[in-house]
Amino acid sequence: MTAPHARWSSGDPQAVLDGFEQLPGFVWIFEGPELRVVAANPAVRAAVGNRSGLIGEPFRRAVPELAGQHIFELLDQALHGIRSHGYEQRVLTDRNGDGTLTEAFYTFDMAPWRNPDGSVRGVIVQAVDATPVVTARQAAEAAAAATAERRYRQAAGLVLELQRSLLPDVLPVLPHVQVAAHYLVASSDLVAGGDWFDVVPLPDGRLALTVGDVVGHGATAAAAMGQLRTVARQALQSGGGLPQVLAVLDDFAARALATRAATTCLAVLDPRSGALEAASHGHPAPLVVGATGDSRYLPLTPAGPLGTGAGPTPVHTCRLRADDVLLLYTDGLIERPRQSLHDGARALADAAAAARRATLNVATTVPQRLPDRICTLLTERLALAGGGFGDDTTLLAVHLLPEPVAPLHLTLTADTTALRPMRQVMGGWLARIGASGPDASDLLHATGEAATNAIDHAYPGGTSGTFTVHGALDDQGVVHVTCTDQGRWRPPARDPGGRGRGLTMIRGLVDRAEVSHTDAGTTVSMHHHIGQAANVTTAVAAQAAGPHKQATVAEEFAAAVIEAPAGRTLRVQGPVDLVTGPRLRAAIMQASRGGSLPLTIDLTPVTHLSSTGVRVLHEVARILAHLRVTATPQSPAHAVLELTGLGHLLPEAPANGSDDGFHR
Repeated sequence: MTAPHARWSSGDPQAVLDGFEQLPGFVWIFEGPELRVVAANPAVRAAVGNRSGLIGEPFRRAVPELAGQHIFELLDQALHGIRSHGYEQRVLTDRNGDGTLTEAFYTFDMAPWRNPDGSVRGVIVQAVDATPVVTARQAAEAAAAATAERRYRQAAGLVLELQRSLLPDVLPVLPHVQVAAHYLVASSDLVAGGDWFDVVPLPDGRLALTVGDVVGHGATAAAAMGQLRTVARQALQSGGGLPQVLAVLDDFAARALATRAATTCLAVLDPRSGALEAASHGHPAPLVVGATGDSRYLPLTPAGPLGTGAGPTPVHTCRLRADDVLLLYTDGLIERPRQSLHDGARALADAAAAARRATLNVATTVPQRLPDRICTLLTERLALAGGGFGDDTTLLAVHLLPEPVAPLHLTLTADTTALRPMRQVMGGWLARIGASGPDASDLLHATGEAATNAIDHAYPGGTSGTFTVHGALDDQGVVHVTCTDQGRWRPPARDPGGRGRGLTMIRGLVDRAEVSHTDAGTTVSMHHHIGQAANVTTAVAAQAAGPHKQATVAEEFAAAVIEAPAGRTLRVQGPVDLVTGPRLRAAIMQASRGGSLPLTIDLTPVTHLSSTGVRVLHEVARILAHLRVTATPQSPAHAVLELTGLGHLLPEAPANGSDDGFHR
């Protein structure tokens, strides 16, 4: 009898080899647990460059720059029999061997390479270069940005529009730090969630940073998010210290069901010294990424969620180093079904380190500003890791600059030939401080009008002279520009014709402008608040990437009572989320007979414990006098319980228990 694998022929071996060599896409074949390269067609060189000694090398050693891009992790999954794919996924490789990473987009398929007996021998990767398609689409999207925005707003509906209006439109541009924020609405039906973020310059020059997450979705959650963000901003700007601000938030959250059990992390940074204060109510700890890619989580001791009677939270103090990047985020970034928050936190730290270390080719479409770059690459790669985000995700990145951009000082001859070089030099300075295109255009136009007035009016009768332009960015995100001459302006003509409109235009272009005449000359002072747009979107390209869905039974919520000599246990399995949270509460109250019986809740089989479930547990903990909760340290629920002020319900940890530093 013919063996099954021998029934079909792949053709003449030489023809198969010739075809393999000329495949339009690239093919990798890896063998063994080290993923040694056993075959790679010539198209591979287009992806990673012509590297000598590629065949026989472990892939991690052959292409080390892929670390942190979640490619190695997907290959490891394929070694365990899980097929994965990526759709138009950004991949950065060192094609020229000079340490500079070049961008390309690939649609790829990673499949287990199996032996005849079904065991996994290695991994086969097929890919096609989607860069031309992505580039063309990006160009088309940029050309139709206004139309796309209108269509997006129409599709999003009123609830999502409400959420967008409650989040910051722009982030401040400051002299000592650069800030970026990405907010991803994960829900496919565009139902608004309760994540929020804010960046608040304080009167004393420090910078307040906050992220938070309200329980639930929809208009109620969006409104609650807006209320908490507003209360936090007002308390911060009133001069309260971190403990006082959190106490105000905690008190406010306790007053309504919609705000109760929200989580938040709040930090206050002194950009000049690097001094940082941070505290958390049930929220993941911030991550600090150094200039060399070293990373560490701040060792916060979080209190319970807001409004749950958890009491004050300890404030952690430390000092950031120049060139550090601080990342604040919501748990949607690291939370995955059947995976602990500790595993998600490690994946975040690895991806952040790789994004920080990368030296990018200037031709890539990745943003050049470091915080924008880190936000872009992190959201793409972590979405690839989990096959998309199951919850709204917020990421706030703050880069402590090694040196602030120096102020602008420029002295020019009062002649029309000075206007063009003035605009060039000032435009470069505005780009270095991070002014957006519209802000830079307004300031350049206003300064040009002020300079034109000096050229036209300061030195009558053909006398020569100069004018000086000074520019500075203050700690509140306001650009101050002065244009000063040493002459005496001519009296305005009775009939100026088309002239004499300069001051009117200046006042229309900037937030505030004044003109000061003295015997020494005239100064036009202009003040304009500038900002960078926050990134609020519904998806990233990597949302469509990740492991193929397996043919497994859909996760279902279930709760069963187990009677034992030691007492009654309610065993809960499946997801505990906005839908199943009320069922959990009902099951707890029924199993405890309204709180009259001691009860242990076993959450080890729970695949996802959301903020809704946390709120339910806080509520029943106040009712049940003898409530205990169990969850193994490796279970998804364990870290959530510790993080959200419910760790006291767990059995005491063994004396030799280990801790990876996350959240503690």
